[in-house]
Amino acid sequence: MVMQMKDYAGREYNGGKVWIADQCKKGRSWEEIAHLCAEPGEEEDAFDRLQNEELILPDHMEFEEWPQFVANVRSSYVPVVEMYGIADKNANVLGVPTKGDSAWAGYKELLLGRKDGKQRMSGGAVSVLEGNVHWMLNHLERDTRGKDPVKGLVMGSVQSGKTANMIGLVTMAADYDWNVFIVLSGTIDSLRKQTQQRFYHDLFGSGRLNWHVLDYTRAAERMVDIRNGNEYRTDALDLNRFQDGETSPQWLHRYVIVCLKHQTRLRNLIAWLHADKQRAAKMRIVVIDDEADQASINTAKMTDVQDEEEIERTAVNALIICLVKGCNADGTVSAVPFQAMNYISFTATPYANVLNEAYRDSLYPSNFICSLPESKEYFGAKAIWGSGEDAGYTGLNIVRTIPGSEMAELKLLQKGNAAGLPMEFKRSVAWFLCAAGILRRRGWKQPISMLIHTVNLQRGHFEEYEALRAWLQQDKAGIIGLCSDVYQEEKDEFHLQDLREGYPDYARMDEVCDEFPVFETLRAEIARLLADIANIGLGEGGQMQYHENGIHLCVDNCSANRAVGKDTFLRIAYPSPAELDKMTKAPVFIVIGGNTLSRGLTLEGLVCTYFARNVNQADSLMQMARWFGYRRGYELLQRIWMPVAVQEKFALLEEIDEHLKREFEDFMQKGKSPAVFGPRVMSSSRIARFLLTSASKSQNMEACDLDFTGDSYEVTQFEDDEVGLLHNIEATEAFLTGLGAAEKSDAIESAYCWRGVPSKDVMEGFLQTYKIFDCSPLCKDIPLFEAWLRDMNAAGHFLHWDVAVAGDKKAAARWRVAGADVGKIVRSRKVKAQCIDIGSLRSGRDVLSDVAVSRLDEKKKSLFAQGKKRGTNLIRLRYDLGLVDVPLLLLYRIDREQGKISKYRTKIGTAQDIIGFSIVIAGQESNEDFVRSVRVRKPE
Repeated sequence: MVMQMKDYAGREYNGGKVWIADQCKKGRSWEEIAHLCAEPGEEEDAFDRLQNEELILPDHMEFEEWPQFVANVRSSYVPVVEMYGIADKNANVLGVPTKGDSAWAGYKELLLGRKDGKQRMSGGAVSVLEGNVHWMLNHLERDTRGKDPVKGLVMGSVQSGKTANMIGLVTMAADYDWNVFIVLSGTIDSLRKQTQQRFYHDLFGSGRLNWHVLDYTRAAERMVDIRNGNEYRTDALDLNRFQDGETSPQWLHRYVIVCLKHQTRLRNLIAWLHADKQRAAKMRIVVIDDEADQASINTAKMTDVQDEEEIERTAVNALIICLVKGCNADGTVSAVPFQAMNYISFTATPYANVLNEAYRDSLYPSNFICSLPESKEYFGAKAIWGSGEDAGYTGLNIVRTIPGSEMAELKLLQKGNAAGLPMEFKRSVAWFLCAAGILRRRGWKQPISMLIHTVNLQRGHFEEYEALRAWLQQDKAGIIGLCSDVYQEEKDEFHLQDLREGYPDYARMDEVCDEFPVFETLRAEIARLLADIANIGLGEGGQMQYHENGIHLCVDNCSANRAVGKDTFLRIAYPSPAELDKMTKAPVFIVIGGNTLSRGLTLEGLVCTYFARNVNQADSLMQMARWFGYRRGYELLQRIWMPVAVQEKFALLEEIDEHLKREFEDFMQKGKSPAVFGPRVMSSSRIARFLLTSASKSQNMEACDLDFTGDSYEVTQFEDDEVGLLHNIEATEAFLTGLGAAEKSDAIESAYCWRGVPSKDVMEGFLQTYKIFDCSPLCKDIPLFEAWLRDMNAAGHFLHWDVAVAGDKKAAARWRVAGADVGKIVRSRKVKAQCIDIGSLRSGRDVLSDVAVSRLDEKKKSLFAQGKKRGTNLIRLRYDLGLVDVPLLLLYRIDREQGKISKYRTKIGTAQDIIGFSIVIAGQESNEDFVRSVRVRKPE
């Protein structure tokens, strides 16, 4: 008999899923899990123990079902990363709603595609989202009368699905009696409407609740339901009493308002909420501040006073504070308080939110801060640029360089003084046409987009638009020839094996299409696209008209539609699902723009980006990274063009981001609250003229007493200077010889180490003799580091170091020094870099080279084995293994004759081998002022 497939989505199966996840973390294979990790013949006893003794499996589950259950879990399994969060108190204990008619259950069905057959997320990604939302839910309050409102911050990566987390939080909270949801959505009304439509589409049909998505009207006292046009005064709201999730059927109404961060609209919203005292007293409100570092921050000039009442505030910031405090718009206390007020800020760049001010009545997230883990389906900075912390992430070869000479050409183009488009600009468009041709040939039906973002000035957008339009219309034969050349160069640069090596955890690896057809099969498709260079049209009724064979050229800035006729829509707007269903081919869009493209707007099917903005604020630059996101179906086709200086900034931003997430994890484990400390944001001399956020958004930023610890630093840029490189070899070998005979590492097979080296010897014997070339950022960092280290030594910290050499155990070329025998390592240099830039030096697990495994107790041996296998958070692992006060100097010898050769990488080719070093410091708290990071000043 064939067993009927079951749906194991119910809450009663969660224990079994957690047990399976735990076994996966322990390194058990799926075959072992299918046999309950038991000896042959003992599987049924193990099942009985899980079910009846440990109460993990539901009573009604049969032993014969176990293989089917495991197969079901495996089909959508993604290793769940625990959410990093810190809070001021213990969480509530509200469970995940599981009833079939709950709003959350309905939304979950929508995401999984069980409502309309269109899966939006994999089962594993939905499980991660459910965990995120559940954590947030249990840090909200349903009654805040007589105490301060709840204020929290949620950090999620750019284009990583923050909106899905917002909607998930709304649905889950609605199941537990929160009844008014206010979404503060940016400063651009078109993006507000986009968010409003997303909420409207995803909420309706989710469970038995009656959703009302309300919009503003010209009359301040009324809101309008966008579904049916009904107008609502406050006294018409059906608001239930708090009943702990057991709401009676007559009170199933929930209200959602998506409000622009605009003075008039905020004033009207506040007045409308307070218009009826009886209704206000029943409101259990959740305010979600989307892009909370935009407009919500107080940028008015502050003085050095500590009295918050003396601080001048920007109008929007002051109104949001009035909303959250339950005050009237003029700041006066309302006659009746809301039953509950919860303010949750969402942002991908929280620097301003945690550095600007931390007064009691500010918007500082004093109750909780959390970091949404990235889905293993997401392409973010860690995947693209690689990670210094996670050994598995080596970066992806999808970034191409815009040379400095082309940046000068762009400036002429933007002023109307150029004869045509620069070459790399053309090459990026040519690759986009090839990628679009491949996708259309595969039967792709969703929009395909390219982003061109070079300047924020509108004139520059229009000049680029005209030049691009002329080129596409007038040089079709030349363009097809360029497409052929670019395709031949690019198609072998990034294949499935490269993705496996650079992003091994990608959850959809088995679905990746690795087919790159011969160019001749794409020629006709590209010709069809070039045959019609057009804009989005407007019909007589204002409906948008699209071309399935052709290229839609769009300019997205606030004056774009005023610059064209009434029958043309120049800004970006994608076809509706119904319109796409009518097309036989995927529509193609090239979008030119500036600031409107850097906040909130999602570019569908973004395959290619030409990005030349060199912005000096970390938060602004990260928000512009529209190429981060989900790339299912075109993983190998994505390409990014940008200058070297911007590439370096994004690599540094990834480091800052990882540092901040580790900060959350560290303080969560230590049980510290954001109410009593400010999260550190890494600062460094490498951020010279590169601000974390604007000065007006970080007025209470201060240096703090947590510094270079918990981090690593490595040299990756060198000059082809034979004398200097030979000097480094001789100086390093003299230093190591002076340490005596090396000891073979029992942690890393291809490493040797010296333990207990005095700090003074490391500084004088190596750091002060090794030549760091001027092109390396460490040229500025190391002198600062040495000064800090001397202060730390004087305070009794980091008095002894470990030193290690590591290499490639398979390498024929060897480095033999002071009893150590390691293989020279192979690195390649970037072709277009102005110096020898290898990108990354250290192999991740080598940071464990000096761990004396044989001397560890059993608990730490287990911790070491698990951490080494995972390959993540290895610097934190050093801390846990007791190396908190022992820095590591890790040395490599790079073979000058080796290196992967491609269009963008080549062998090292220097006159001498290169000695590279990495410094790793596990972490040490101190009360002294040894400052290399910043946080918000806490008021006394």
